[in-house]
Amino acid sequence: MSRIETRESAVIFIYQSTFKDISYEEQLDQYIALNEELLDDIEYFKNVTSGVISKKQELDDLISKFLVKWTISRLPRMDLAILETAAYEILYVDEVPTSVAINEAVKLSKKYGTPDSSSYVNGVLSSLEKSL
Repeated sequence: MSRIETRESAVIFIYQSTFKDISYEEQLDQYIALNEELLDDIEYFKNVTSGVISKKQELDDLISKFLVKWTISRLPRMDLAILETAAYEILYVDEVPTSVAINEAVKLSKKYGTPDSSSYVNGVLSSLEKSL
């Protein structure tokens, strides 16, 4: 599994986790059982998913600073999962260049988001990048 596919799986996992009321570990076990190909890049997957979930409030507070006419609670859950994942990569994953995190987030928002998601995701993450 490529890094791009692993990142996409991480976003899907984070999105799905918002609907489940079970521990991260239980969700992880279930998700991996259904997606064994993740084992190729499991450390990256675990790093990103556990990082986003454990730092969710911090990431959401940061993302909120760059939302224009929106609040975290009004964002589509998939858009939020994409933004949280990219923000986590930008802030905490040194091996991923910021431009790659933003570009991949925009691609994922085109695939899974609304028609306006990609431009919004790009704007929020670009503003985040400029603030660093």
